[in-house]
Amino acid sequence: MSIVINHQGRFDNTERYEFTDIDSAIEPTEFDGLLKVPAIRIVFSTCADGRFLTLVRQLRLRGYKGHIRAAGNLLPDQFPMALKLGVDSVEVSTDHAARCNEDQWIAHAMRTQANYQGRLAGQNLYSLMTN
Repeated sequence: MSIVINHQGRFDNTERYEFTDIDSAIEPTEFDGLLKVPAIRIVFSTCADGRFLTLVRQLRLRGYKGHIRAAGNLLPDQFPMALKLGVDSVEVSTDHAARCNEDQWIAHAMRTQANYQGRLAGQNLYSLMTN
């Protein structure tokens, strides 16, 4: 069983996508066939394996517009970087979710919002909290 964490840090198992699963060890030369699929789940085994972040960034740089989910036991303090690079949601085990509660994920998601770059883009903290 797993828990999905949306881009706001909330535990949300309501999102339904038809995912194409890829391993974090995939070679970027294999991306061409993935750019048109609606949703990609990048599976990694440990939070110390940062290759999934590189894959997310490379997919977005190549123009991928679909949903990207990171599936592995990411730590809440790694969540802001994952969001900034283009991850839309995270999937963790229920055991991991019990150790890293929803409040931690929400707090770390807020670190990517209402920051300097966000204010330059016209975001403000109040509008982000009420959406």
